[in-house]
Amino acid sequence: MSFWQNDLALKKYLISTTSLMLLLFWPIQAQEVATTAQERVTTPERVTLAETNYLNQLALKGLNLDAQGVFIEALDGGTIYADHQSDVSFNPASVIKLATSFTALQKFGPDFRFETTFYALGDVDRKTRTLKGDLVLQTDGDPVLATADVNRLLNEVIRSGVARVTGNLVITGPFTYASYSTTVEATRRLSSAMTRLGIRVAGVTNQMVPGIALRGTQLTTPHLSDSLRDILFTQNAHSVNNTAERVGAAVGGPIGVQNFLIGTLGIPPAEVYVTRTSGLEYNRITPRGTVHLLQVMLQWLSERNMQPEDIMPVAGVSAGTLQSRFKSEDYRGAVVGKTGTLPATDGGVSALAGFLYTRDRGPILFAIFNSKGSVAMYRQLQDNLIKELIVESGGPQTTHRASN
Repeated sequence: MSFWQNDLALKKYLISTTSLMLLLFWPIQAQEVATTAQERVTTPERVTLAETNYLNQLALKGLNLDAQGVFIEALDGGTIYADHQSDVSFNPASVIKLATSFTALQKFGPDFRFETTFYALGDVDRKTRTLKGDLVLQTDGDPVLATADVNRLLNEVIRSGVARVTGNLVITGPFTYASYSTTVEATRRLSSAMTRLGIRVAGVTNQMVPGIALRGTQLTTPHLSDSLRDILFTQNAHSVNNTAERVGAAVGGPIGVQNFLIGTLGIPPAEVYVTRTSGLEYNRITPRGTVHLLQVMLQWLSERNMQPEDIMPVAGVSAGTLQSRFKSEDYRGAVVGKTGTLPATDGGVSALAGFLYTRDRGPILFAIFNSKGSVAMYRQLQDNLIKELIVESGGPQTTHRASN
């Protein structure tokens, strides 16, 4: 018998002894306390077979159970299928991209398109091709803006009759494109591109002034990004760090995402810490907090006639980090989730969180965090746990076997 099984037996003994004592004394206390049906708290049913098998597998492989966290429950919260260190904060790696995604969806909406365009804040003398004032780049942080998009806008500026600017190039918001991942870096590169194309400006400045460009004359046709939902799907399916960092910048950076998790979702401040909106380096959230995020996000999406697979990959179906997992016919299409991988951080981090659609038990929400071990081994154990739950739950729900 493993150490975990001995420990589990001891826990059951202690719980049984405590329960017996409560039963002996409860009638006396019950006479003194009256509660209405509305005030009673329903204790979730615990179904522990899959959890016990999973923890035993971890222990048999010599992995530290203190470095693992898991929380799995039914959509209605009525049944808990796994609960090990669910209130301990772990490194979620790229699973934090789901928090970044939901923060952006709440701020902008799923059909929002980022807009980038140039305005003239002053008069244009077409004879001298001079803008007497500032050239304003109106931007709200398009996370997938490409070099070709920027070059098209600059060529339109030239065709509008501007080759010299007496004022400044003014960047109104977060601005990144191609491989230039910060506003400072992208602005510097933009200024160089303008010089190369023959557009001279007196200086460059960044002014976060709402509506400043609207006081001027539009010089270019706005470049519109894909819809936010499509951007997020690609980001999450392929775990694109650059996109997640730039989406994060558009919502206030790591502190913006962290404040959303704490202030809007109600996750306790001690349980969450965001340093990178892509999940790189060191971030922290609990398995229970992650499942709560999934619950609220699912409801939010449903209210807008959306499904999780509109912004997350379907395992075994969608191209990306989950394409090669759960791909056999017995499991394909049952899992909609997000992976997380940091081989060189916290001793090796692997995470998996999302939605499991089953025939008999309906939707199941899960968050599995592993650290201090082999990423490949953790993935295998995660898959074993999820597959066991699928089998126990009557197989996959076929209505969710659809690709984005």
